[in-house]
Amino acid sequence: MRIRHLKYFLVIAEELNFTHASERVHIEPSSLAHAIHDLEAQLNVKLLNKRKGNIQLTWPGEVMLEEARRMLSFFEDAQSRVHAASNGLFGRIRIGLADGLTQPRLTKLLAKSREEDPTIEIRITEMTTTEMWSALRHNQIDIGITVDGEFKQGFIAQNVWNDSPAVAIPTNHPLLTASKVYLLEAMKYPMIMCHPEKCAGGYKVVSRWFSSRALSLPEAAEYVSGHEQMLMLVAAGYGIGMGLASQLSLYTYPGVIVRPMEDDVPESSICFVRTELEPECAIERFMHRAEVINNLK
Repeated sequence: MRIRHLKYFLVIAEELNFTHASERVHIEPSSLAHAIHDLEAQLNVKLLNKRKGNIQLTWPGEVMLEEARRMLSFFEDAQSRVHAASNGLFGRIRIGLADGLTQPRLTKLLAKSREEDPTIEIRITEMTTTEMWSALRHNQIDIGITVDGEFKQGFIAQNVWNDSPAVAIPTNHPLLTASKVYLLEAMKYPMIMCHPEKCAGGYKVVSRWFSSRALSLPEAAEYVSGHEQMLMLVAAGYGIGMGLASQLSLYTYPGVIVRPMEDDVPESSICFVRTELEPECAIERFMHRAEVINNLK
């Protein structure tokens, strides 16, 4: 099985169109189709269903898509480690960043780590919460960073930082008359929320805020995959948006004002998650730095 064939299959599985896929990999559609046929012959399974110009993955094709992503990730990881070693780096930390988190304290942590551990390569990959758990399980990352409060057996979660709840509000909105926003008032208005799959941690955070007050989660006016998209829709007048104060403060949109929420709404924990295996020294130092930065806030 060739790496090139895996890459071709991944592109056709994403595009479901030979013309578009061939443009991405810079070969003729006929050559791409021949490569996929060779892959199917090697595996002795049918990966694609082609009917009247439409392409769909078969069930073996769905499985192959997941495995192809995993194998290519391992291959790219191997390339990265070899290049890093040739450049004088003697260790690595692979981080999976879930829930669209761009925590300001994470920026400080990365800068401090580069200063104190210059021979350690730190790689960051954005992913969904589901992808993070899978990556940890398959040893594709060393640490997952998430606000997802539901943890799984076989993993260790360390609460590193806390973040306050906040609301993004368009200008000239009735909620701006108060210095803090109450949940009962906020739920009267259309709400833009994190997507339950694409931003699962953020969705669960907001769900916990409402459940802590014995309130039902409002129906979303729109779903988004992160805070930046949320603020864009708030600015456009689609509704108000709830999220973490540190995240909402990172982006500036004309016509959007961020207000804190009432004191009774609980803070959310940002957690570093890893497997139960004994961590390498570089990872322990990284985790310790995160705690130090939190204490300096």
